[in-house]
Formats: sequence, C-alpha cells, structure tokens
Amino acid sequence: MYTRNLLWLVSLVSSAPLYAADIPANTLLAPQQVFRYNNHSDPGTLDPQKVEENTAAQIVLDLFEGLVWMDGEGKVQPAQAERWDVSDGGKRYTFHLRKGLRWSDGQPLTAQDFVLGWQRAVDPQTASPFAGYLAQAHIQNAAAIVAGKAKVSSLGVKATDDRTLEVTLEQPVPWFTAMLAWPTLFPVPHYVVEKYGDSWSKPEHMVYNGAFVLDKWVVNEKITARKNPNYRDAQHTVLQQVEYLALDNSVTGYNRYRAGEVDLTWVPAQQIPAIEKSLPGELRIIPRLNSEYYNFNIQKPPFDDVRVRRALYLTVDRPLIAQKILGLRTPATTLTPPEVEGFRAPTFGELQQPMSERVAAAKALLKQAGYDASHPLRFELFYNKYDLHEKTAIALSSEWKKWLGAQVTLRTMEWKTYLDARRSGDFMLSRQSWDATYNDASTFLNTLKSDSEENVGHWKNVQYDALLNQAAQTTDATTRNALYQQAEVIINQQAPLIPVYYQPLIKLLKPYVGGFPLHNPQDYVYSKELYIKAH
Repeated sequence: MYTRNLLWLVSLVSSAPLYAADIPANTLLAPQQVFRYNNHSDPGTLDPQKVEENTAAQIVLDLFEGLVWMDGEGKVQPAQAERWDVSDGGKRYTFHLRKGLRWSDGQPLTAQDFVLGWQRAVDPQTASPFAGYLAQAHIQNAAAIVAGKAKVSSLGVKATDDRTLEVTLEQPVPWFTAMLAWPTLFPVPHYVVEKYGDSWSKPEHMVYNGAFVLDKWVVNEKITARKNPNYRDAQHTVLQQVEYLALDNSVTGYNRYRAGEVDLTWVPAQQIPAIEKSLPGELRIIPRLNSEYYNFNIQKPPFDDVRVRRALYLTVDRPLIAQKILGLRTPATTLTPPEVEGFRAPTFGELQQPMSERVAAAKALLKQAGYDASHPLRFELFYNKYDLHEKTAIALSSEWKKWLGAQVTLRTMEWKTYLDARRSGDFMLSRQSWDATYNDASTFLNTLKSDSEENVGHWKNVQYDALLNQAAQTTDATTRNALYQQAEVIINQQAPLIPVYYQPLIKLLKPYVGGFPLHNPQDYVYSKELYIKAH
C-alpha cells in the first residue's frame, strides 16, 4: 500500500521554478506527488488511433498530446502547437509546432508524426474505431479514404516543414479545433511505427510525447505512469507518478478510497445518501455531456422488427433507474443530452404518459409482431462488468418481464472482451454510452449514421443520414439544431436504441488533490494539471 511521508512539506514559494503558476500562493505541496485514480478497468488499447472509450482515453491523454488540449473550463488551449492560422474561409488551418518537441526517447517530434497519425486513423488497414471521426471533421478526402475510394496519401493534411502542419477541410467546421483534443488526432512516432508496424503500441515498443510515460502494467490490476522528462512542459508538471487502478466494482473503489488507497473514485449508488452527509466536501457532481443507452442489433431477430424495439423503448421506467436505483442521474428521452450547446430536445408525449398506457401500447405492438403470453419475447441483454451497469440491466430485465412477460437473459463480460464482442456484432441488446468529443449534437447523432464505425447495431435510415448530412453543411446554428431535432424524432419512431439516462461526473475526490477540472463538460482530465497538497 502506498503511504505518504507527512513529515516533510514542500512549499510553492521554495520551489517556484518547478511548479505551475496557477497553484494558489502559499500552497504547501506533499513531498511525494503521486495521484491514484480508479479507472474502472484495463484499457482496450493505448494506441491513440484505436482508442474508442474513456477508460483508454484517460490514460492516453497523459501519455500522448495533440495539437491542443482542453482546459478546466472546457476551452481549447495550445499544446504541441504553439499557434495556428485559419484561412480560405475557415477551410484551411496552418498549425505551427513548438520548438524543441521530443518523444520520450529523445528523438525529435515533427509535423510528419502528425501526418502519419492522421493517415493511420483513416487507413482501412488500421481498423480504427474512430476512422469516421476525420470524416466528421470534414478533413479533405477522409470520407473517401475510409470508404476505400481514395488513397491514404490524399488525406488533406501535410507537413510543409518539420514544424508546420497544414490541414485542408472540405467545408468550415466551427468546432474543428476542439475535435483535435481527442486521441484519434494525436501524433505517432514515425520511426517506431516504421520499425514495428501495428505492434508499435506494445508497451515494450512505445514512446510517448505526453507529460507521462508508461512505467508498469499489471494486467487487470494497475497501470503506473511516471513523469516524462522530455515533455514540452515538464518543468510545470508537478506529479511524479500516476496510478490507474482497474477497480470494476464501485463499492471496492469506495472502500479503498475510505482506506486512503485511492484519491479519485466513482460513487456506488447505495452509498450516495451517506456520502452526501459524511463527505459533502469530497463528493463532486460535475456536468458532463454523456448519454447512456441500450443499442439494438438490427441484424438479429427479433430486433429487426421495429415493433419489438418500440415495445421495449416504451416500457422503460427511466426516472426509476436514473433517480432511485442509481441516483443523481437524469432520465433520458433523446440520444443527445439537452445540455449540449444550442440543442433543444423535442418532447415526446408518449413518454410522459402513465406506464399503464405505455404498457398497453407496447403489448399491442408485440401482438402484431407475433408475441404474447403463449409465445413470449426472448432475448439477451449484454453489458460490461461493472456493478452500476448490472443494476441497470437487472432493472430493465425485471421491468420487461413484469410489463410484457419477456424472458430476458443477462450476459456480462470484462471491458476488453465486451468491446470486441460489441464490435463484432455478438449481441442482441447491448449497453452503450457516449461522451461528447466536442460540444455539438452531431457528436452523438453521428454514431447512428449508416457509415459510422460506432453504429454497431447496423441500423440504417436514409432519411436520418440525409438530415445529418444536411446539418453538416449548415452554418446557421438554429437551422442546424432544428435538423438535429428531426433526427431525434426518427430515433424515437424507429428505436434503434433506448436512451436511459444522462450521467454527470459523480466522483469522490480527496480534498488534497489540487487542479482537478470542475467545469469541463467533456470530462477531459489531464494529470499534468494536478498536484497533491500537503495533508
């Protein structure tokens, strides 16, 4: 167990050249700067171009760095790029990299490393789950490359010299720079990739350009990262070490937090009332652009039938799950959270009706589809191993059995195998969530487009695709959000998924952790901004 030496205190005043200027004056720092974070589970990958979920992204944000980063207010700040110019009516960005950038092995980092990273993202051979991200950013030829209709070398990004990166868009994208903070658009070391190919991301081969480097990985237990002395801003990085613990049970995380073994953890639902009373200053509830839902596999009966999907969609008691079973969540009626900038969620009257009326409508739909008491609906509900997800799955299966007589089998897997199964279509109805990679409804709605890698349920709707394509071409925010509303109506009518709740960031944070972002709705946490106060 990690213990701290409390006898020696290091003051900001005595170490001014070493630490970031935004640490409050007269702050006393602990002699051992180690941050211990409950990251739920092992990451699926540490390859920036293959990251698809926050478990991996949290670590990759520390090990690597893109052109920009997001500060504690959710605003874009320069990172590997010191500045950029915008020209050609918003369709051309020229990024100027900082002088002296280096990889963790001391090799120079150049603009070509960004070119390679972005080309890897769209290259079909990479099989990046976020390949479509560059198409959503409207980077020139990205969509055509992903579709196999253009060469990878035609991507609209080029290095005009070692410190200059030029990006060409097919149309202006107001939130383009915010998209650059996601790992898909991070650089990779060209010389390592050339030597090892796709296996460059094995721990023994990787080099990094972030504030930390991988030190040790004990599978399904803990990842340890240490400070990178070659990082561009190493002199302002206070933490010496970060530990990412794979605790897939929130109660276990809570117990280790109370024992002083974890500095940041998720909150078990059953403990929320007690925590609000006993640890009010440590409970952090931070607004977050997140949507939790269950995704139908349209390729597997009975969910190829919209009547069956709608029956289940109608008979979810969202307030019960969000507010009573889990707590502190908001019932969801749309895929897009209402807090997304400029978005006004449409109102669906049927979801405001008494459950008895919704059950009657659902039973009628199931009867039309050939299901009744003598021929009950049977299916499997799939979720990744985590106690809060299990509570939701049990609640859903119980409701559907109670209201519709459905026979639901529960199946759970560890995070990595769950991701593989979901990606390969090995599910009927699967738990899924989405965290905004930028503050616009399209980051949520694009996941259901026919050509999206995140559309693991294989739902296709020509009208839906057309609305989002039109929205992407629309510069007026009011008009664009009206199109998003229409897209949400189609989701309601066709039920390719079931929105369940919106989840803020609900965590316990030790009071001695400084610099934690409390106003970033996209949940970007950079350990380089954190520090441990004397305690």
